[in-house]
Amino acid sequence: MSNNTKWQKQAEAAKATQVAFDVSESVHKFIQKCSVDDSLKPSDYIRKMLGLEYKQKKVRPRLTITLSQQDYEQLGELFQLDPTDHIAIKHAVAKRLIDLAESD
Repeated sequence: MSNNTKWQKQAEAAKATQVAFDVSESVHKFIQKCSVDDSLKPSDYIRKMLGLEYKQKKVRPRLTITLSQQDYEQLGELFQLDPTDHIAIKHAVAKRLIDLAESD
């Protein structure tokens, strides 16, 4: 892709407007579930439903959470780990999530 074509696509994207929809909780859950089932972001799933162009790139199966120092202290206590050992806590949380998902 040439720099000129790339610049044009970026300029077009910059002109786009984000639109938010106020819908019922059941509609929101439906879109969330369907997007997960299709491995798409909800916005890409909505674009797909509407027949618009969307990124077919699958969403990485990655979960994120923001943790404060207080959270690390609480998790360190929960998992009997040093609260400053963020990597060990991350692994312990991942294992807990996997165990919960597999027991469901």
